[in-house]
Amino acid sequence: MTRSHPPSPPSSEVPPTPDLDAVARGEPDAVDAWFRREHPEVYRLCLGFLADTAEAEDVAQDAMLHLLDHLDARDPGRPWRAWRNTLVLNRCRDRRRRVAARGRAEEAAAAAGLPDRLPDPAAEAERGEVRAALAAALRSLSPREREAFVLRDLEGVSTSEAALALGVGESTVRSLLTLARRRLRNLLGERLPGLAGGESRG
Repeated sequence: MTRSHPPSPPSSEVPPTPDLDAVARGEPDAVDAWFRREHPEVYRLCLGFLADTAEAEDVAQDAMLHLLDHLDARDPGRPWRAWRNTLVLNRCRDRRRRVAARGRAEEAAAAAGLPDRLPDPAAEAERGEVRAALAAALRSLSPREREAFVLRDLEGVSTSEAALALGVGESTVRSLLTLARRRLRNLLGERLPGLAGGESRG
């Protein structure tokens, strides 16, 4: 099923909070407002979890459609953001597994003397220096460390909400975050001084 959505608005234009029941019913104005509000946040999550711009763009579109298709099945007693973040995280994990499987298949093909696949032009495009540095540093983290760092330090969710999204205890989130910050500080130095912050947020 293919849906067409307008591009996300500039940051100065924040759409009103949509009625999720109306979105689930497929009312066009509600779906439009929902997409414009949610897509930038979903893309930012995907970029953090995957540390790859081209992959993040693709998975964000997929995640938005998946969210829309499953709105009527969500638990209304669970906070929207926690439910959304968990679903987006699962889509990113699925993509990582598929990419890893594809990489293993390509290695097997190379070992068998078969030609490599052509590089993705979008993935080869030049990126901004800071974004490229951060993406490279994020790739150095383990998937769980990256997920904890993105949710807590980039998205600013609480430790308890991050634990809920990741399906682990709060102490595990704090441990993962400590490791992630230490690795990123070693890699990025003074480029991102905010990484020196401690566990001040709840």
